Amino acid sequence: MFNHENLKGKVAVVTGGASGIGLATTKKLLSEGANVVILDLKMDEEIINSLGENVLSLKCDVSNEENVKNCIEEIIKKFDHIDYLVANAGIGGSSSKPHEVSMDEWNKVISVNQTGIFLLNKYVINEMLKSGKGAVVNTSSMYGLVGSTTSFAYSASKGAINQMTRSLALTYARENIRVNAIAPGYVDTPILSMVPDNIKEAMGTELPIGRLGKDTEIANLICYLLSDDASFITGAIIPIDGGFTAK
Repeated sequence: MFNHENLKGKVAVVTGGASGIGLATTKKLLSEGANVVILDLKMDEEIINSLGENVLSLKCDVSNEENVKNCIEEIIKKFDHIDYLVANAGIGGSSSKPHEVSMDEWNKVISVNQTGIFLLNKYVINEMLKSGKGAVVNTSSMYGLVGSTTSFAYSASKGAINQMTRSLALTYARENIRVNAIAPGYVDTPILSMVPDNIKEAMGTELPIGRLGKDTEIANLICYLLSDDASFITGAIIPIDGGFTAK
């Protein structure tokens, strides 16, 4: 059984924490008694204010090293340490075929999805080394595990996250820092609000389980992986995709 006391009083940094999977994770961590720092570019002040007093929100471009460095320094000034990192911020890409992808599009997706994950891990793990412990969950995708004909740059960036996660896990395992990644499938989040219902239904039926995932389901897995209940898990890339990658 999940021990809710594991997360109480801990300091968690969640990138992309103001919406979708990130917001669901923020809410779950708060419900378990953690202090949460949201790093995001766009934030709904009404939503942020509704989360309560155990939340610090900082505007952050995860692809900008100086911005990331400054945010981590501000977090340390307030909390003195960081227990958990949920590196969740990411963007999609166009459905262009590889020979049609522009350098601008490629660089934009890679800078957020791949470089952003690297920078957050770099600066947060540096702080975790000082306290002698920590846990990281990086958000990959089912398209980081299988090929895609419609999201070339996105799929490439997510595959890179998987390899970074494995390398980080091996590098810091003896330092009491665990690093894992989750690979979500299609999840019903606000990003799909502009997608017609019939398309969303088709996306759900494409999954063996027959429906879209819920952001709370992803958040539950993330919080488990952060907790001491998952203390023997590191270097894992865990699909949470309704069976998509089992096909």
